[in-house]
Amino acid sequence: MLTPEQRAAWLAEGFFVIPSFVTPASGWVMADEAIAAIRSDPPSAHRGQPGYFTAGELMIQPEAQPNLHAQAPEDEVAKIFNTHLGGAAREFALSAAAGAIVSELLGEDDIDVFQSQFIFKNPGAWGQPWHQDSHYFPFDRQPQVGLWLAISSATLDNGCLSVLPGSHHGAIQPHGPDRRSGANQGYLEVTGLDETRAQPVLMEPGDLLVFHSYLLHRSQDNRTAERRAAMVYHYGVAGTQPKQALLPMQERILRWTPVRRHAQV
Repeated sequence: MLTPEQRAAWLAEGFFVIPSFVTPASGWVMADEAIAAIRSDPPSAHRGQPGYFTAGELMIQPEAQPNLHAQAPEDEVAKIFNTHLGGAAREFALSAAAGAIVSELLGEDDIDVFQSQFIFKNPGAWGQPWHQDSHYFPFDRQPQVGLWLAISSATLDNGCLSVLPGSHHGAIQPHGPDRRSGANQGYLEVTGLDETRAQPVLMEPGDLLVFHSYLLHRSQDNRTAERRAAMVYHYGVAGTQPKQALLPMQERILRWTPVRRHAQV
């Protein structure tokens, strides 16, 4: 059950953090599995192939900017999608604790997880501009709920998220291409925002950020020598349908998986 303070923060600001939601060791297991998947099918085997490549059911996104200090295959990767389809990441995604949070916030018993990303944010990696996740989710039922699990510490120096509290009360804003030359594939941005109320979200390993899919958020560059790792999940109401034909890439990374059903509650 959420606390009154958490429910109030969700309604007023569109996000809240649950400290020590899991042990740091739980996140390290997810990281080890992600690294093992990359090493079994490294980016070097896909040179000349733009954008994402597949490794079984996983979709792997290399960094657009080369990492001149890369020593291992995972040092060249930005994100892995579909991690909720197996291993420790799946166990977390389908856990009763995660499902209960989402169910209470959306007011529905039947909940699915439909997307997941392991984010590496290696040293020197660029941040992602202001955006709203629902822009990427063209569904007939809104909103969705994001769960952002800190695997490592998230600090001002290594590229923590920043949010605009209360921005979830507005509509989905127009998103344009990331204007930076060499930005990662799929990065879009909302411009012209008043950023005076922007708030960094500092987190420790095992902390969980719960956020509304309309909430405007971004991340900064990683200016440290260490990786800032996170596991991110997106949940929605079971039975949600796309409002339009999905692009081939969307079909690959929007993988609806049951988490919670009325009979199980």
